[in-house]
Amino acid sequence: MEPDVASLPALLQRTADLLRLSGANDFKASAWDKAAAVVEREGDRLRSRTSEKDLKELPGIGSSLAKELHHFLTRGELPKLRELERTLPPGLLAWLGISGLGPKRAAKIHKELEITELAELKAALEDGRVAALSGFGAKSARKILNAVTWMEGNGERCRLDQAFPVADRVRTHLEGTPGLKQLEISGSLRRHRETIGDLDFLARVEGDPAEIHARFLQLPGVSEILVKGETKTSLRLEEGRQVDLRTVTSEQFSAARIYFTGSKEHNVFLRGRARERGLTLNEYGLYPLVNGEADREHPRICATEAEVYAALGLPWTPPELREEPYRDWIESHDLPDLVEPEDLQGVLHAHSTWSDGAHSLEDMAEACLDLGYRYLGISDHSQSAFYANGLKENAVRAQWREIDQLNRKWAEKGIDFRIFKGIESDILPDGSLDYPEELLQDFDFVIAALHGQLDMDAQAMQKRVETALDNPHTTILAHPTARLLLKRPGAKLDMERVIRLAAARGVAIEINAAPPRLELDWRWGRLARETGLRTAICPDAHSTEDLARAVTYGVPMARKAGFEKSRVLNAYTLPSFKSCEAKRVRTD
Repeated sequence: MEPDVASLPALLQRTADLLRLSGANDFKASAWDKAAAVVEREGDRLRSRTSEKDLKELPGIGSSLAKELHHFLTRGELPKLRELERTLPPGLLAWLGISGLGPKRAAKIHKELEITELAELKAALEDGRVAALSGFGAKSARKILNAVTWMEGNGERCRLDQAFPVADRVRTHLEGTPGLKQLEISGSLRRHRETIGDLDFLARVEGDPAEIHARFLQLPGVSEILVKGETKTSLRLEEGRQVDLRTVTSEQFSAARIYFTGSKEHNVFLRGRARERGLTLNEYGLYPLVNGEADREHPRICATEAEVYAALGLPWTPPELREEPYRDWIESHDLPDLVEPEDLQGVLHAHSTWSDGAHSLEDMAEACLDLGYRYLGISDHSQSAFYANGLKENAVRAQWREIDQLNRKWAEKGIDFRIFKGIESDILPDGSLDYPEELLQDFDFVIAALHGQLDMDAQAMQKRVETALDNPHTTILAHPTARLLLKRPGAKLDMERVIRLAAARGVAIEINAAPPRLELDWRWGRLARETGLRTAICPDAHSTEDLARAVTYGVPMARKAGFEKSRVLNAYTLPSFKSCEAKRVRTD
């Protein structure tokens, strides 16, 4: 099997982090950082470089890195990364997931305090030893301790981008097994929760399921068999994930699919509806209730989930909405007509090599065209984002000149595509945006974003965001709390006030499809619908490959928050977007 070149930049970046964690000098680690950026820009073209000599022609790639890259392209691994993962203490590797720590600071704590395990780090943060180290202090130690506590509270959950590859492995492995008629993802992954625990699969089987369970036990990378039964098998994988497989007959499949999709609260609700109608619903089917007991001799045959819901007097409910907050929508048959992947007409919130993106502006636009989109709203970082090569005013105007040239080129060729001039502007601590009025007014749209100083007290943070929403140039509020899933909580905000104000000011709140973010949090979907809040389903793309996030992760999150096509800015057609219908419309 060919090595996955798309995964290589992340592996190079991890090598850089582990080098810093090991105490290596920063010059050496930075070479791996730069290699990650070079490889990301190359993309699949890297495969054509079949020798170390070819690889050395890439900018910044010396002999040792060329050797590593060639080894990956021929054997699928980086020797230096394998060596670091083998030699560094496993407990220390877990520190890399702690927000606000970073590999260099982790190395300093490890070396000076001679500790390795997460529990030791937590104790040192609590008793003041970390705060006493040069370069830390009490405030810094407290932030790191909060991050450790937050991380511990999330246990063995994982993000969607970590879960889907495992699900694909299972599906590929079981494909074609005799007797397997249908295999479906269940549980929280089917409901598109932003993080999940176990991975659940439901198989519709004809005949004896023993061969399917036996095949499942042969899944590569199994570290432990947890349950081995006739209808259920549970495995623990080497990466720590638990994967469950349940097998049912065709007659049981519809009810079982509802039951194993959940949520628990949704299932309780459905069982209550069944009892009101003299029925009982469980994972095996829908049955009449006779003297308080299920009449299993006379099941209500339902070929689809929709037939089960209809028997309960309910509309079929998309899996994303099978959560407690949406119960009254279901009962009143008031489910929204949820946005679909094909509704997206363009991409907003994307970065290019003008700031910290991996690909040129033209490359990003051409990739959008290849995906069938009609426009790209480019939004590189603003000037205060020095860490992301944010654009000074002269760079903004130079980028605009390139955009005008590209738009003219497509128009001359009769291609109905356009790049819109946007910016991801940092929201400064006082709530102002990152450029003067005379520049802000000339952007086609402005995405206002929280990045730094996320530990401000709640009152100051609220004022900061509300001031940005009141700015007449703010079109979209990005990832509103700036949370990082399983790594750090979001900023302290009264989100009800933020949503109501954004809706009143005509500002959309994005659904950021970067897997560590996935916010606006879907739990605010009811209020969003009530207020008429609009959104933009944004990939936050830093490469051409990232553009697919809008569909893979963003659309499911928008559906989970109950958004219809009409409330999604980048579902507007190109003529509508051109005519500024996407601009804010005040309702106060």
